[in-house]
Amino acid sequence: MEKQQVGYWELEGTYREIGKQLAGQPGAKPVYSPAPEKFTQEDLQEALRLYDRYCPGIREELEGYAQEAGIAVQDIAYTWMTYLLPGCSGLILTGKKTDDGHTKIARNYEFTLEDEDLKLYRTAPAGKYAHISGSIAEFGRTEGINEKGLAVSMSSCGFPVSNMPGMRPPALKGLQFWAVIRSLLENCADAKEALERAMEMPIAYNINLYLADGSGTGILFETMEGEKAYACIGPQGGNQYLCGTNHIVLESLAAREPAAMENSIVRRDKLAAFAEKKACLTEKEIREFMLKKYPEGMTVPYYKEGFGTIKTVILDTAEKRYSICWLGQETNGWTDYRVSEKRGNHTEEKELQRETPNPEFFACKPLPA
Repeated sequence: MEKQQVGYWELEGTYREIGKQLAGQPGAKPVYSPAPEKFTQEDLQEALRLYDRYCPGIREELEGYAQEAGIAVQDIAYTWMTYLLPGCSGLILTGKKTDDGHTKIARNYEFTLEDEDLKLYRTAPAGKYAHISGSIAEFGRTEGINEKGLAVSMSSCGFPVSNMPGMRPPALKGLQFWAVIRSLLENCADAKEALERAMEMPIAYNINLYLADGSGTGILFETMEGEKAYACIGPQGGNQYLCGTNHIVLESLAAREPAAMENSIVRRDKLAAFAEKKACLTEKEIREFMLKKYPEGMTVPYYKEGFGTIKTVILDTAEKRYSICWLGQETNGWTDYRVSEKRGNHTEEKELQRETPNPEFFACKPLPA
């Protein structure tokens, strides 16, 4: 077993003050990454205008960080660069599918350790909704829950989109997933409001977005190269779960990318089978299933290949609770955070286990008809 340091930090105040707090963290990974020549001043201004409209406050946070750290805003990695998520799984269960009656999102998040923050933030910007969430590129968010009980998570939909060489280039100018998720958590009170905001946003990343709230509403929103679709569930009847991994789920978008990695198809089938096996599921059962190693469960230890489980998360909309098990290891235990509670900044060491995948894990195959 290796050891890996993880952290929890509390940020509060104006966005500019939060940016300065980020820059002042002890032992923080540097976010300085000089913008490429192709990212011009015109591109910078266009990006900042987009943030001002759809992610109000993030410009001030970037400027506060840049001022405190003594670097230019355009040379902060978040400003110009997309970090990729080749893996991830998501499951929404309404209160009718859980023994405690709480609507929840369960998710596994896979990535490379070298490019991962390994941090949680409780962020409380002045005049916005406080939220607990996982971070990416410091300023972005991967999943979280806010003080109103809105839970938001994601997985990549199809081959990842990036402005980096060798990746799928974006089909439109727009926001990346980390900006979308943070904007929804800070500005939306429930799943329907979050859906409305997502529908109007220009989103350049191909994404499966999972939304849920305390009313029992669950929404799976998909966008592929600018085309958008969604499916809704609720306590009034019908299906009581939604799930996805890393391929298109909704029929109206299926023709956009009719193939997927075999592991993505297997993981989604496993999620659906798990959700259907009982009328009501306990959180203990959800946690155990998510931590089981692929193909029986969702956890994957392939960090060298960019597909290692960084965290397993349960978002409880009734308790406004963010529960996490780091690095897919049951021995690391679960930690519960509630938006209403301050815990104080802290870091700790967690265990990590690596393995080498069978090449078939990444093989592509047509999606089932």
